[in-house]
Amino acid sequence: MQRLNFLQQHQVEKMHQATLQILNTIGIATTSEKFKELLLNHGCKQAENRITFPPEIVERYLKMAPSHFNLYGRDGETVVELGKRKAYAQSISGTPLIMDLETGERREYMLQDLANMCRLADSLPSISIISCGVPKDVDADIYMLMEITTMLRNTRKPLRLPIESGVELEYISQVLSVVCGNMDKFREKPCLYLEISPISPLNFAKEQAEGIIGLAELGIPIGMIPCNMMGATGPMTLIGSVVQQNAEVVAGIVAAQMVRPGAKVVMSPRVTFMDMKTGVGLWAAPEMGIAGACSVELGHYYNLPVSVAGYSAASKIADQQSGYERCYNALLSALTGADIIAAAGALDNALAASYTQLVLDDEIASMIGRTFRELDVSDDALAVDVVADIVNSNTSFLEHIHTIKHLRKGELWEPTLTNRLNYVMWAETKETIEDRARKKATKLLAANNEPLFDSYTDEEIEKIIIAAKQKLAKKHKG
Repeated sequence: MQRLNFLQQHQVEKMHQATLQILNTIGIATTSEKFKELLLNHGCKQAENRITFPPEIVERYLKMAPSHFNLYGRDGETVVELGKRKAYAQSISGTPLIMDLETGERREYMLQDLANMCRLADSLPSISIISCGVPKDVDADIYMLMEITTMLRNTRKPLRLPIESGVELEYISQVLSVVCGNMDKFREKPCLYLEISPISPLNFAKEQAEGIIGLAELGIPIGMIPCNMMGATGPMTLIGSVVQQNAEVVAGIVAAQMVRPGAKVVMSPRVTFMDMKTGVGLWAAPEMGIAGACSVELGHYYNLPVSVAGYSAASKIADQQSGYERCYNALLSALTGADIIAAAGALDNALAASYTQLVLDDEIASMIGRTFRELDVSDDALAVDVVADIVNSNTSFLEHIHTIKHLRKGELWEPTLTNRLNYVMWAETKETIEDRARKKATKLLAANNEPLFDSYTDEEIEKIIIAAKQKLAKKHKG
C-alpha cells in the first residue's frame, strides 16, 4: 500500500537544514568527558562549554547507520523487520502507575505487574514488541537488570526498554549471553533494543551519554528517545519542537556511529505538549500524531527506522475518548510509514498502564494491520466472471464457490473483541467493549503462566543478579 506523504519534500529538507544549523551553531551540552573526547576526536568542535557538529560530520556518520535491521523473538519464529514501515505495535513504557485489573482503581506499578503485562502482551497477536513500566518495588542498584530479566522470563517476543545509564550494561550483557548463547549470537539476532533519552533542550548528561557509548560498544541496538514538551522544554511551535528533538536524536545517532560504524539505531522522537491552563504534559491528539508524522518523514529522509507513540491518549480510563485519541494518533503514524507505534496500553498521558487498554490496543493494531495488507487485483479478485455468472444464472453470490473460497481465505477482518451482534442479541447482556477486554485479559493471564526458561538458565540468571547487586551496592555506597 502506498503510504501517506504528510509533508512535501522541500518541507522535510528545510527541517533537515534547521537540524544541521542547530547542531552546528548551538550544539549540545554534556558533563561526560568520555563523550566529549569521542565527539572531538571524530570531527566535532568545542565552543565554550558546548560541543558543535559540523554539517559534513553529521552527514558522514548518519550514512553509516543501517537503513533496516531485524529484531527476533526467542520462539525462533517472530521477526520484526525494522525499516520496512510495517507499523508494529509496541506496549507502553515508563508508566509509574497501573489500572488494577480486578478493582479498576489506579495504583503504583509493581514488578509483578511487569511480569503480568509481559505475559498478557505475549498472548496478544498484534502486539509485536514489549516494553515496561516503572516498578516501585525494585532495588535501585539493579533496576534495569531486574526489569530485563523479568521481561525475558515472561515473554518470547522482542523487547524494548529505556535505560538511564551504562552502569548495569556489564550484567545485562551477561544475561543476554546466557539467554542467547553468547553476545555474538545476540548481535546476529538481537531480541531487544535499549533506548536512551537526552535531556531537552540539547543536553546529554553523563549517564545518558556514556550509556550510548556502552550500548554501541556491546552492539546492542539503540533507540534515541528525547521527550521535549512544546512551550516548556521545546519551542511552542510544533515544527520547532520536532526540529529541536530531531537534532537531539541525530546527535545521539552520530555519536553511536562514531563508536561503532553500522551500529543499529532507531529514531524514537516523542514531542509532547503542555496544557497551558493546567501545566499537565499531554500525549494526546491531534498534536502528538502530527508531530509523530513529521518525525516519521524525517526518518524516511535519513532512511532510518522510526518509532512514535501512536497508542497514546490523555483519557484517564479506557473509554470513548481514549479510543478516538489513540486511533487518530496510531493510524496517522501508520499511514505515514512508522516502523513502530508505541504506547499500547497507555492511559493518562502515558502515566498509567492498563491491562484492559492493552487488549483493546491489540484489536486496534489488528485493524491497522488489515489496512496495510496488500490488495489483490488479480482477475480472480476482480471477479468480473463471477458477476457475469450471477447475472446470467439469476442466482445469489451467497451460494457461489467464489464467495466461500474468499471467505475462508480471510477476505474479511475478524475482530476478537468488537461486538457486531444485532441490538436484540446485544441487549441480553449490554456488555461493553471494556467489559469484554477485561474478561479477555483475565482469561489470558490465567492461561499463560508456564515458565519460559529451564532451571539451569534461571539459576544462571539469578547468579548474575546476585553478583550485580553485591557489586553495584558497594559502588553506590563507596
